[in-house]
Amino acid sequence: MELKEIDKKLLNLIQEEDMAVPRVTRIARKLGLATSTVKTKLNKFEKLGIIKGYSAVIDPEKVDRSFVAFKFAAKKFKEPTDLNEIGKKLAKIPEVEEAYFLVGEWDYVVKMRLKDKLEYVTVAPKVAVSVDGCKGVIAPKCFKDSKKILIK
Repeated sequence: MELKEIDKKLLNLIQEEDMAVPRVTRIARKLGLATSTVKTKLNKFEKLGIIKGYSAVIDPEKVDRSFVAFKFAAKKFKEPTDLNEIGKKLAKIPEVEEAYFLVGEWDYVVKMRLKDKLEYVTVAPKVAVSVDGCKGVIAPKCFKDSKKILIK
C-alpha cells in the first residue's frame, strides 16, 4: 500500500503524542482534516495491520525497571531451524525486551530490562542457556530509547 503524505503525518503523530487511545478530534485539528476522515484512516490502518495496537509508553524509572543489560552471543548452527528455535526460546523470557539475529561477529543481541543487578544474575543464565557463547554488557545510562517508527 502506498502511503500518502497525510497518512505518514498521521502515523507519526499518533506515536509522538500521548495517544494510547487516539484522540481523533485532536489529531484531525492538528492535520486540518475532518474527524470522520481521520477515524476512517485509523480504522483502515488497523484493518491492514499497519497499526497493530495502541499502548502507553511507561517510564522504566518509575516502575523500577531501569537496569538495562545486553547479551551478545555467537552460535555455531547445526541446522537452519536453529535460528528460529533460539529466537523462540529468547522471546519466552519475560525480562527479554528485544532479541535480534545479527550478521557479523555476533549472531544474537538480547536486550533485557530488569530491576537491578540481582535480577540480572537470575535472568542472564536463562539467556545463556538459550544461546552458547554469551558475553554480557550492562548499560548504566541511556541516551535514546524509542518505540516510535519514523514513517518516510
